[in-house]
Amino acid sequence: MELIEGEQVLYRARPSARASIGFYLRWLPLALFPGILFSIVSAGGWGTGFPLWRWWLLSVILVLVVIIVDGIRRLSIVYSVTTERLHIRRGILSRVEQSTNIDRVQNVNVSQSVIDRALNVGTVDFDTAGTDSRDASFRFVGVADPTALVTRVQRFKIESERDTQ
Repeated sequence: MELIEGEQVLYRARPSARASIGFYLRWLPLALFPGILFSIVSAGGWGTGFPLWRWWLLSVILVLVVIIVDGIRRLSIVYSVTTERLHIRRGILSRVEQSTNIDRVQNVNVSQSVIDRALNVGTVDFDTAGTDSRDASFRFVGVADPTALVTRVQRFKIESERDTQ
């Protein structure tokens, strides 16, 4: 995103690595499942047709896939808030960019699960004036310290409103 003359960046970040813990808690047990299951089957004396090391190799490959998918998922998103606009860029090879004027922000909501609160990450949802719900909502998912982001944006909006009066 190129800045317009006089525009300043208030916030720019990718989704936090801490936000991936829920992703890992969901997918790593599934990736380890073949190795664990067939270790139990082999210990019981039943044959699987494959040596046990192959099942563990499959599990290691699946763990690597989970790690790579998470890395690509986080690297493919950039959230930006400037003095003029909100901007979301998604994608690595192909790109989708969503942008709106910061003056259109009407409501800012933060949502955090119990795990998110413990890790100080969350989702910041900027509701903007607009007719199409896809264009009216800007969701920054997996943001580190979401309350600080909201405070920074609200402080800027209040100060800019005071300057115009």
